[in-house]
Amino acid sequence: MRHSTLAATVAALVVLQVALWVAALTTPGRGQAVALGILASVAAVLLLWAAMAGREAELRASHARLAEAHRQLLAAHDIGAEIASAEDIQQVLELAARAPVRLAGALGSAFITFDEERDRLHLDMAWGLSGPYVDGLRRRVEQGIPAERCRQCQPLQARVSADCPLFDGLQPLAAAEGIQSLVCIPLHRDQRRTGILTAYFPSPDGPPAEQVRLLNLVMAEIAAALENARLRERQVSLLAAAEHLTQPAQSLDDLLGQILRTSLAGWAASRGAILCWNEATATWDIGAQQDMPSGRDHADFRLAFALAEQAQQSGDVVVVRDLGRRAQASAGPRSAAAAPLHAGGRLLAVMVMMADQPARFNESQRDLLQAIAHQAALAIANAQLRAQVQQMAIVEERYRLAREIHDGLAQTLGALGWQMDYLQALVKSGDTQAIAELVGAARQAVREAYLDVREAIDGLRLAVDHPGGLASALAEYVEDFKQRTGLAVELTTPEGEAPLSPETSLQLLRIAQECLTNVRKHAAASRVSVELRRLPDRVELTVADNGRGFDPEAPRGRQHVGLMGMRERAQSLGGSLTIATRPGHGTRVTVVVPAPAPELVPVP
Repeated sequence: MRHSTLAATVAALVVLQVALWVAALTTPGRGQAVALGILASVAAVLLLWAAMAGREAELRASHARLAEAHRQLLAAHDIGAEIASAEDIQQVLELAARAPVRLAGALGSAFITFDEERDRLHLDMAWGLSGPYVDGLRRRVEQGIPAERCRQCQPLQARVSADCPLFDGLQPLAAAEGIQSLVCIPLHRDQRRTGILTAYFPSPDGPPAEQVRLLNLVMAEIAAALENARLRERQVSLLAAAEHLTQPAQSLDDLLGQILRTSLAGWAASRGAILCWNEATATWDIGAQQDMPSGRDHADFRLAFALAEQAQQSGDVVVVRDLGRRAQASAGPRSAAAAPLHAGGRLLAVMVMMADQPARFNESQRDLLQAIAHQAALAIANAQLRAQVQQMAIVEERYRLAREIHDGLAQTLGALGWQMDYLQALVKSGDTQAIAELVGAARQAVREAYLDVREAIDGLRLAVDHPGGLASALAEYVEDFKQRTGLAVELTTPEGEAPLSPETSLQLLRIAQECLTNVRKHAAASRVSVELRRLPDRVELTVADNGRGFDPEAPRGRQHVGLMGMRERAQSLGGSLTIATRPGHGTRVTVVVPAPAPELVPVP
């Protein structure tokens, strides 16, 4: 329209000029006519210049508007790229707070989230605002602005004089800052407003509508980036927690529950289960579950079993990004993942996680799911192995205790019963001297039985979890033995002993206990020495006495049963036991067990 108007004007001026020149040449008084024609030409030129100048101004204004729109689009593109590469939540919040300044010329901005539990606002980030204004806004937020009011706000913009809680009491600070209005860009999560990006402007009407639309588009990218950053932080914490799963000695049920809770939190998933594969019955047992419906026939459990079967058959992680119509029809989970837990080439279990949001699990997370599954499988295998070892240790200790009771206490009590019968006969005969001797022998037998019971109890309570390790536990036991028996025992242990594994320390302590028990029962010794030596590749424990000794080739008695138990303990550690003795020259028992450097553990 403007182009056609300018063309018509130019044509009219040309026609007018031609007419004036014709009139000037065909009428008397040509001089005046010529002058009139010249004036008309000048006027035409001036009018033409004015029209072209106006058009140039319009073109310049249009070009400026296009340049500004192009700048804003480039800035939005740059912000989107920066948001996509942001590494943590703090960086995303900073980019979000800077966006209104970069895109819409805002004076400053504040990123505010809603505290769902307390129904309050929380100021997460401010940008471009002065210190006094930020302090005033923080105090206003801390006083308690109901989150629901901002969640339900529809204009999402206000002048400084309006009834807006974000301006309440801050008008003087806003005037000093040059702020006349604000615009709130909503932050949504799962179609629910969870926060706002408040931008402050120097004009009462705020930015143009197209800039607000651009800010809303950027805010959608920010919401996705925040969700991804939160998910990454949870998953990093999950990896850190998974590395420690194999360390704590806990029951298998507790471990399964910990694995499931940690994994669900890492993906912000709503529910899940760990299904253990029972090879004997070829069925799935529910090892742990969280927020799953009751009953194995529920749709969610049927889904869990189906995913477990799929993971078992494929031997790989199963990811369902969107469950689609099934989830919408049953109001069930929208996405799910199943990770098989393998250890030693054997399927232990499958961990199934479900989320109420689609795309909570995706193919890009497959490596992370596999890493978590690997750590969890190792932890479960270790827990099962610990349970087996503990069960074997219990059985061995029961066997040892039964053997000691049979060989010691039971025979002592049997002898006491025989002595009591004999004592009754002596009482009838009135042989007081024999009675006194028998009572003394019975008293000694009772004392031996008491010591046997004490040693059996001490054997059950032996532990090497002292701060000083084996040397400290050995010193404690030797001191107790000296007080109970009155025997002189000399203990030698290395200074600055490098700690051994708990199993090696415990078995050596039990061997020392058995040696001292044999000394008390059979050696009739007055002195005993116990020496612990730590060599670069082995540990030596020696117990020697100056007692009566014995003949190793003699028929086996009660003492030989104890020697056999000590030898079995040494062999269980890959070591050996040597006995040097002969009648009348005491006994020397030496135990050597390997203790290479890898077995050493840090000093507590």
